[in-house]
Amino acid sequence: MGSRMKRPRSAQLVKLLSIGIVAMLLVALALSWSWTFTPLGRLDYRAALLAKAMSLQAAPAVYDAAARVRANQMVETMLSAIEPHPDVRFEDRQIPGPDGQPLPIRIYWPQKDGVLPLYLDIHGGGWWMGDGFAFHDMQTHLVHMAEAIVVSVDYRLAPEHPFPAALDDSYTALLWLHANAASLGGDPQRIAVGGESAGGNLAAAVALRARDQGGPALRFQMLSVPSTDLSDTHHWPSYDETGDDYGLTVYGIRQVMAMYVPKVEQRTHPYVSPLLADDLADLPPALVITALFDPLRDQGEAYANMLRQAGVPVTLHREDGALHGFMGSPERARRIQEMSAEAIRRALYH
Repeated sequence: MGSRMKRPRSAQLVKLLSIGIVAMLLVALALSWSWTFTPLGRLDYRAALLAKAMSLQAAPAVYDAAARVRANQMVETMLSAIEPHPDVRFEDRQIPGPDGQPLPIRIYWPQKDGVLPLYLDIHGGGWWMGDGFAFHDMQTHLVHMAEAIVVSVDYRLAPEHPFPAALDDSYTALLWLHANAASLGGDPQRIAVGGESAGGNLAAAVALRARDQGGPALRFQMLSVPSTDLSDTHHWPSYDETGDDYGLTVYGIRQVMAMYVPKVEQRTHPYVSPLLADDLADLPPALVITALFDPLRDQGEAYANMLRQAGVPVTLHREDGALHGFMGSPERARRIQEMSAEAIRRALYH
């Protein structure tokens, strides 16, 4: 009799536990879903989860070699679902660097006949990470869609190599690309440059330097979520609106800025802060992409507007619902890459 009584009690306990677990999951889902509602507007769900997780982690106190390895591994994990495009081949080379040391580059070719245009891609990573071509698989898809020979440059990184090391390496890669275009199967008269975040900063600086120093005539510049003002002399509302709550933090920006340009007096140089250039005329047409939940949003858009005022054709696109670099929004990231590739292809083929 006693054993028969225990069974229904056990079943009832299991049922109550199941109901409790489901209730807890529903509460957790409702709570996490509430994170998508912000004073700025709706944030993508996975991006909101990522932003919340990052906000609960203390920013690294030291950006050392170990932290760089961890950051690269995080990028690889985030991009692990992307398979390299099968119709793109690549080759690693070393070219003479501006410091007398070999400068690693990776050259990509699409499966397309004829003399092809060329694109210099400068990776992001706050000027301190991204070495070793961490964005390789994603890059192959850009190559395929843009139908261009793409060269990625493994530039020297801060804090070991502060400004102007990264810019010197990137500009050296551009000069090499122009001088060796024919041997690569490319057209030296059809070259574009671009990058994301810190890479967008370097791409804008390369375009300025090419204009100032009589370098290759660029057809186009692609600037995705770029940093354009490292002077910290402007008040950007996007700094106030995003603070330290949406992945990339204002605190983190100032940390990497101090590593890349430790000499404060250099931060107003136009090759550091392109927004502060006295003259933006005669620069190549640009696509500038920003994200709503990005502290760098306003300075990117300000640069686009200043280019327009200088007579430079500009397309400005703001992606709502997204963090800096479109982290946690893979569908948006894919769409942005398609947009960028099409803009590059159109500029280089027309």
